[in-house]
Amino acid sequence: MIIRMEERADLLDLHHDRWELGIIGSAVDDRGTAAIGFVTSNAAEIRTAHYLADQFTLQVNGNAVLAEEVMDFFAQDKGRSVLIEATTLGLVESLLIIRGFYELGASRLSICYVEPKGYTNPRHSHLVHRREFELSQEVQGYKPVPGAVLVTTERTSQRAIFFLGYEERRLDVALDEPLVVPADTAVVFGVPAFNPGWEMNAFANNVRVIRDNSIGGGIYYCGAENPAAAFGILEEVYASLLSDERLLVGPIGTKPNGIGAALFIATHRDVGLLYDHPRRSSKRSTEVARWHLFSIEF
Repeated sequence: MIIRMEERADLLDLHHDRWELGIIGSAVDDRGTAAIGFVTSNAAEIRTAHYLADQFTLQVNGNAVLAEEVMDFFAQDKGRSVLIEATTLGLVESLLIIRGFYELGASRLSICYVEPKGYTNPRHSHLVHRREFELSQEVQGYKPVPGAVLVTTERTSQRAIFFLGYEERRLDVALDEPLVVPADTAVVFGVPAFNPGWEMNAFANNVRVIRDNSIGGGIYYCGAENPAAAFGILEEVYASLLSDERLLVGPIGTKPNGIGAALFIATHRDVGLLYDHPRRSSKRSTEVARWHLFSIEF
C-alpha cells in the first residue's frame, strides 16, 4: 500500500481533482463544517454515513446497511473516484467504507482531514495535573464491529496496541476487556503533535493508567498527523507476532493515526479492532488549522 500525504495551511493551496463520490459525516465544530463544504464543492455526489454500534449497521443516506454487507452496498460505485471525509466520519464509518471499496478491488481512495486550531479548554493547565478535555459527550463502550472481531482459540494469545489521545478513561476501560492483557499491550503517542506541546496533554492524562496497569508491551511514537507512520508501526508489530499470537488494535488517539489503523485493519482480516464508539461533543474544537489530503493506492 502507498499512502501519499499532502498538507496545506490554506485550502486554496491543496492540489486535487474532482471526485465522483464524496462520503461525509456530521459536523460538530468549525472544521467539520469547513470539511463538508470542501467535499460538497468538489464531489459530484454526496452521501452521509453514520454507524449504529447497537445495530451493527452503517446508515448511508437513511439506508441501513449491515456492517458485513457494506461491500455489496457500494458495488454500484465500483470504479468511481471516492473521497472519504474523515474529519466528520467516525473511525468505524471510515473503516467499513475503506474495507468495502478495498474488497471491491478499488485501486485508490482519497481521504480528507482538517486539523483543529484548538480544542475545548482543559479545566487544568498545570503540567502535573490531569488535563480534562470535553471531546466526547458519551462513550458507549467497547463493542465488536462485524468483520473486525479478533478470532482466538485456546491455542492463541493476543497482543494489543493502542493509539492514545487526551481521554485517559478510554484506555483505562479498555484494559478491563477480557482480550486485553496489560503485560502484552503497547501504546502509541502522537509525537510530534499537531502543535508543539500538545503531546503533553496525552502524556499527562495517560501516564497514571500506563503505570497503574503495568503496561509492558512497549511505547511507540509517530506523528499525530501521519497515517503512514501509524500503518508502519502496525506493520512492524504484526511482523513480530509469533505463530500463536493475534493482534488487537485500539485507535483511540488522533484521527490521522486512526486512519492508518483503519487502513491496516481493512486490509488484514486477521487483525481485530477494539473501539468504544464515542459520541463527539459539540464545539469540541475551535477554528480550522491545516488541511490534509491522503491519497491511498492499494
